[in-house]
Amino acid sequence: MTTEQVRPPDDAVQVWRKRHAEAASDWAAVTAVEQARDSAVVPQWTLRLEHLRAAQRDLVQAGRWRSGPRTLLAALDLQYRELAMTAGLAWLLRPDGHHGLGSSVLSALLTHLGFNGTVGDLGVRVVLEEQREGTRADLVVYSDAWTVVVEAKTFAVEQNRQLDRLYGHWCDEPDPHFVFLTRGPQTPISAVDSRERWEALAWQQVAVMAREAATAMTGVAPGVYDYIATLEAYHRV
Repeated sequence: MTTEQVRPPDDAVQVWRKRHAEAASDWAAVTAVEQARDSAVVPQWTLRLEHLRAAQRDLVQAGRWRSGPRTLLAALDLQYRELAMTAGLAWLLRPDGHHGLGSSVLSALLTHLGFNGTVGDLGVRVVLEEQREGTRADLVVYSDAWTVVVEAKTFAVEQNRQLDRLYGHWCDEPDPHFVFLTRGPQTPISAVDSRERWEALAWQQVAVMAREAATAMTGVAPGVYDYIATLEAYHRV
């Protein structure tokens, strides 16, 4: 079976050709205006570009033009490394640390957790990467009266039953508190049996705690400000 090609009537073809010619003429008029405008502007580009380069040089010399990583931690490619950023937090949580903040950051964290006690002189001990039977806690803060377990995430996904396993291995510690530290609001998927026991915390909130502590103190270590600036620049939500 064959299909014959249907040709439009000659008068319809003439109408289409006329409309096409009119559209082409209108478009040519538009492009002519644009070409005339561009012909006037393009020769000025070289001069304008040189003016921009001169302005940039002035800003660089005045210390007002910045490029590259925003902080030292970012220059070292550590701004998203969970181990490095968690180690920085552990440093700030030591009441006797060389950061010069005393127990202020730890107190702010406990307040965030709704903890009614105080840091006091309870033999606070901060431990990184503690492992129990194949389950590793990123950060644990121990005292004689309470315990804070932190699972920190930047971009890594949760492992199988990770939060439930952490809870199971540390739930018998004195007054345990469990913190899920992430870049933004994130519902834990590996906490099934222990879902109600995990408190959410964002890195940006850590920055706020540290910034408020540093503002209220004198003699704060320079590294504190770089850590805060790294959180503020690279962990905003």
